Amino acid sequence: MRIHEVASYGAAPRSGGCRVSDRSSRTGGLGATDAAGGFVTEMHSLVAMAGAARAQGFHLRAADLYHTAAEQAFTIEEQLHLTMREAHCRLQVDDRETAERLAAEVAALARTEECYAELADALGLQVETLMLRNEYAAASEVLAEAMYVLLRVPDDPADHQVIHNMAVTYQRCDFPIPAIDLYRRAMRLAPDDSERAFISANMASAHHLAMIHEADLDQAARHLHDGIAAATAALEMPGPLEVVTEATALAHRSVMLNAMGRHTEALADAQRCRDLARVHELPDSEVVAMVGEAVARWNLERDASVLDLIFDAAAQAAEMNIGAYLKSSARTSIDILWESGRYDEAREVMNRQVEGLTATLRREREARWGHVRIGVSLRSSEATSATDPLTDLPNRRHLHTWLPQVLEQHPPVCVALVDLDGFKAVNDDHGYEHGDSLLQELAGILQRICRRGDAVIRLGGDEFVIVLRDTSPGDARSVLERMRQLIANRTWRGLPPDVTVTVSIGVAVGAGADDVQRVLAAAGDALHVAKRDGRNRVVFR
Repeated sequence: MRIHEVASYGAAPRSGGCRVSDRSSRTGGLGATDAAGGFVTEMHSLVAMAGAARAQGFHLRAADLYHTAAEQAFTIEEQLHLTMREAHCRLQVDDRETAERLAAEVAALARTEECYAELADALGLQVETLMLRNEYAAASEVLAEAMYVLLRVPDDPADHQVIHNMAVTYQRCDFPIPAIDLYRRAMRLAPDDSERAFISANMASAHHLAMIHEADLDQAARHLHDGIAAATAALEMPGPLEVVTEATALAHRSVMLNAMGRHTEALADAQRCRDLARVHELPDSEVVAMVGEAVARWNLERDASVLDLIFDAAAQAAEMNIGAYLKSSARTSIDILWESGRYDEAREVMNRQVEGLTATLRREREARWGHVRIGVSLRSSEATSATDPLTDLPNRRHLHTWLPQVLEQHPPVCVALVDLDGFKAVNDDHGYEHGDSLLQELAGILQRICRRGDAVIRLGGDEFVIVLRDTSPGDARSVLERMRQLIANRTWRGLPPDVTVTVSIGVAVGAGADDVQRVLAAAGDALHVAKRDGRNRVVFR
């Protein structure tokens, strides 16, 4: 179950993108209830209050509310999601230690529970904190895991914020091109115009960064035009704009408009952004807008006093690690210094802009990205060795490494061996291609019936294992009987309607890490009984 929260935005980030800390769709709405009644309503009320506090800039208050809501969560997924919302708010008030601790706790539990969206979000926050400490090697390792996990997050509108947040992480790691790809993915999933405006504004900032890094002039020009288009789309989206959306789009559009020689428009955008940023305490957007204003005023008015504005922006940018966005002000600084006779200072600025330095930085960035991609490949290889290639389910190797931990930590555990009745006839009569298709379709059915945290594993052929954690034999029987009936009554894709497939299921109950061999053997004996007694039945041992 996913929690619906009040629409609001994260504060402006350190390198152009804005991380989502409150926007998601985690249930059917604030009025959602279930059998527990008011307790769910109270949790949703806390979430709504937290979202409102966050929207008004009261991050600490929002963090405390998310913490309380997480304590009342009914599912692990809800708890992890709300804990990450708390972590993002803690980070906004510079409580990095608590934010890191929370992200580490969420990551550890999300791995165990296979909550991939929450795991990706936690890893992204860990990458950000490592980058802030200049621990680039460690950040690359964590980012590799985050990228791999993100591949397992479905294109579900409920998870669009996780995809968006990972785009922000890429951007903060100085990888704007993959960030743009993820922004586009999040845009396709965004549920409303307000969300799309927010993502468009951040995409504009990523195009701005890509334009700065790009050595090819044609590619840089493309990013320039795409960035202005994205910012304009954000500002012209129907409905009222959130402050962070407006400020982000205005700041980056002002700089890019200057690059096109449209200085009057750039000045208007920059000054409007700075007004917003001062009132709502958005220092990152204001720094970018200061650059836009300085360049525009110099080109329109030849006002040498803008040099102070550039130097002030440079000082603030150094503290916030967003110095890349000052590149467009270098030419203005050089012109003013040279016309003022301050030749040594002008040469110093020029030396910082030489192509050799730019090329070196670009090579370093590409090397880091290559390191991250290698890490993803290694993780994918490891996963492949524990994954069935036909169904993408975990395989026998995964079962033997994972089952002892589950038996130890989540008793009672019901282990069910599932075997198709008459599968050989499907292959013989209709061909192996249809047989493979049936196995893939069956794998999807088994996964949908199981709860999050349970597991479906393919042993090979037409044999599967279902592991139900924290489950009594009575509850397991209900689940497995429903599964048996669903399969028996199903019409299979690509096969004639008169083809009937049934399953025989043998079940054993275990507890403790040392119980693996016994419980698998007992489930095998139960399966044998089910086959012997006529098939299409569930037998417990």
